[in-house]
Amino acid sequence: RKYSLRHLSNVLLQKQIQKGCGSSGHCSTEDAEAALVLALRRGRIGPSFQLKENTKPQNVVSVFHKINRNDNSKSLSFAQRNEGSCVCVGSNDWISKYANATYGAHHVLSCESIMDTMAMSVPSWISSDKPGKRAGFLWASMNCGEKKSADGQWKNEIRRLNEVLGALVNRSPFNTPILVVFQRNYKKALSLSQQRKAALNVKSTCGWSAAQDNVWRQYLEDCRWCEALWIGSSVNSNGAPA
Repeated sequence: RKYSLRHLSNVLLQKQIQKGCGSSGHCSTEDAEAALVLALRRGRIGPSFQLKENTKPQNVVSVFHKINRNDNSKSLSFAQRNEGSCVCVGSNDWISKYANATYGAHHVLSCESIMDTMAMSVPSWISSDKPGKRAGFLWASMNCGEKKSADGQWKNEIRRLNEVLGALVNRSPFNTPILVVFQRNYKKALSLSQQRKAALNVKSTCGWSAAQDNVWRQYLEDCRWCEALWIGSSVNSNGAPA
């Protein structure tokens, strides 16, 4: 969609132009000045002009519920085939953004780190034989290695991670697809992105140096490059793993 110079000036610069100068309402000097300021500001702070986006993070519980309730296609949806509830396991910050439960049939469990006892609920919800205790879809976000420690805490976290993954692989039904994604430095990249946005605000008195920008870009790059691992198998006609 294309916007008029008058609209862009009014919204982005809070300056009204073309208010009736001459028969056409245009003043070439006024238009040129507004266009130049817009171009300079775009070059300085980017094409978004630091406007807040209206989009909100998708709530996975709500999406699961709507698919399970409204799917009228001939083939059953993933949610309906699994005949289970949606289970989300993660930190309180993550839950507030992506997994607030608004439906009683679904479960949201707080787990602040991989060392939390609730971490083992992930394989338990996948492998349970009880209809009300088995997830049709499970989404978990585990924090691991956020705090550097000289006492070997990170080794305990690695052992714990291997324990959870081992239980998940060994106890899950053979026809259950599992996607494991490792993402590095997410919280650090998010924190630096917020600091950078604040520093580059036109009203900010804080600077943002080239060195800071290089550090931010490095963390952002590390965060974007993830390792993803699909785990799962099918069964043959005899019910044995294929």
